[in-house]
Amino acid sequence: MIPVADLGGVARHVLDVAEEGIPGFELVVLCPEGPLVDRLRAVGARLAVGRIGPDAGLSRSIRTLRSAARRLGPAVVHSHLAYADVVVAATPLPAGTARVTSEHGIAGEDSIYHGSSWKSQLMARVHGARLRRFEGVIAVSEATKRAMLAKWGPKQEVHVVYNGVDQLPVRPARASDSLRVLALARLSPEKRIPQLIDAFARVHAQRADARLTIAGVGALDAELRRRVSDLGLADAVDFPGFVDPDAAMAEADVLAQLSVWENCSYSLLDAANRGMRVVASSVGGNPEIVAEAGLVDADDVAQVARVLLDSDAVTTLDDWPSVSDMTAAIAGVYAKAGVASDLPGALPNHVTIATNNGDIGGGEVMLLSIAAVLEELGVDVTIVGPSEPGELVAAARDAGHRVVELEASGRRAWMLALRRWDAAERRGILWCNGLVPAAATAGRPDRIVHLHQRPLGALRVIEPLARFKALTTIVPSASMAAAVGNAEVLPNWSQSPGTRNRVPQGPPIVLGFLGRPSIDKGVDVLAAAVQELEAREPGHYRLLLAGEPRFVSAEAQLAVEKALQPVAHLTDRPGWVAPADFFDRIDLLVVPSVWPEPFGLVATEAMAAGVPLLVSDAGALPEIVPETTGDVFAAGSASALASAIERKIARGLDANVGSNRRRWLEHYSPDAGASAVGDLLRRIASNSPA
Repeated sequence: MIPVADLGGVARHVLDVAEEGIPGFELVVLCPEGPLVDRLRAVGARLAVGRIGPDAGLSRSIRTLRSAARRLGPAVVHSHLAYADVVVAATPLPAGTARVTSEHGIAGEDSIYHGSSWKSQLMARVHGARLRRFEGVIAVSEATKRAMLAKWGPKQEVHVVYNGVDQLPVRPARASDSLRVLALARLSPEKRIPQLIDAFARVHAQRADARLTIAGVGALDAELRRRVSDLGLADAVDFPGFVDPDAAMAEADVLAQLSVWENCSYSLLDAANRGMRVVASSVGGNPEIVAEAGLVDADDVAQVARVLLDSDAVTTLDDWPSVSDMTAAIAGVYAKAGVASDLPGALPNHVTIATNNGDIGGGEVMLLSIAAVLEELGVDVTIVGPSEPGELVAAARDAGHRVVELEASGRRAWMLALRRWDAAERRGILWCNGLVPAAATAGRPDRIVHLHQRPLGALRVIEPLARFKALTTIVPSASMAAAVGNAEVLPNWSQSPGTRNRVPQGPPIVLGFLGRPSIDKGVDVLAAAVQELEAREPGHYRLLLAGEPRFVSAEAQLAVEKALQPVAHLTDRPGWVAPADFFDRIDLLVVPSVWPEPFGLVATEAMAAGVPLLVSDAGALPEIVPETTGDVFAAGSASALASAIERKIARGLDANVGSNRRRWLEHYSPDAGASAVGDLLRRIASNSPA
């Protein structure tokens, strides 16, 4: 439901969603008659047009929504914009209908939308009250989410779903070498056009061929024209009023947007997507879109001018969610709100997960995460595991899952017990969380085989048998899929440890390693790199080496100790440390693995926490941190690692923190995991015979 008829930013979002569709759901858009309806009809959207919105009034809007809900019987009513939120909260809906809201327009500064603090406080109470009526809450950026939590205090989880854009082909360069700057904005105080004009005056003093187009209308029109005239820029600045954004961007090199606040600006996204440079104030959701080099303090006119002239201040959208990513994430929020689709390809009623081991390693951690996601999606879950060792079974019980504990001690006994139980008592799909349960149930129907590591040695012989007649085989990375063959990729995901609480003070620069200290994890390479750096800049670096040598042989532990000896005086070894505490103590995480990592969980945790990191090019690590970031080095080479550390510091440790966080949100966060698991199960259901 959208309560306006014009074609603003929220209308763009609704149009994209309507054209793409939300997987597993049939979409009907309720809105008033107007230009938006014409555009929705053009993309083939199903509509319920009625008297709704501020022009119709609250009472009429409630009656319109109530009538539409009775007629359509929706599983979800999803509102956009504050007026629609209030209407949806106040309207009695059919039993079982979930309410979901998307917040597009909250600001960190009270006066931006409400003009006074008392009005802002009143609206905060209104929003806090109406949010209690909603089962699902979406924010369009992390900044939006933070503002909602600070001002409205929602009790529900707030899910970040960015406005998606589909990548465009690289546009050809303009024929002219002149600098063309474009502003697409209302001519109102919060858009800070006067600061842009003053900055452009400095640009024009250096580039006489520079031109500025200020496209928009508003109360400041006459005042801004006078300012331009007073600065002698009348021939260099154009005020065309409303323009077609696509046509205007095609003629410009730079989009400048110095707003007091933005949530998730389509103008910035579209400009960057077209290959334009974007210069934006470092407020709201802008830092989640714009590269650090393109962010400015709008009141620092000299800085704005410098960045407008800086041809290297380029923003790319390589990792930005597509429209289909966005709609899949919305479907994931619906599922977490307790809504199950009854369209073809709906989720199964029950999944049984069989563990690989009775103790807890990385695969078992993912098992528990998968179980939690399935239950959030509305799927009943049973976890089955051995009595000895019983660590996994105990953890599953503690997490509140339904558990079947089979009397078994040792791998062979566990496999035999599982095969007998599976034949007699299993319900629904069997999710084989590793090669052991897959081999134990080989040939049985309705199985998902989930391999967390490459089968090596004798296990390679067992693997084809274990996968026989499986619905699908899934692995955590594309590199592992290439090694295994005929497998789907379901990336692991990680919880956010929280934003780290550290202000870099160095030197010394604290390098961090978190994980199993072993040769295959590259600890010897890291030690040699630290030794090399110490020789070049004595006292400039320290190493924090955290983790326990679980599953590391005595011989391998001796090799690690020998490698660390030359840098022992530079190394702190606290043992196991919680990721949040560890990240607070380091300046740069290094993941120096030399074996082909099937995933890289600690790398994703660092991305979530905003921690700078470097990874080797072993296995899946360059999938998680792409080589285009400059944060990937050759595995096994101490000199390559030492040089990468120096280059990273020279570029600025925090250079990729924002884009890494976005990448985590899109690919490796719990929300991304829930969406991916839901998509996997829907594909399986769609392909299964009725």
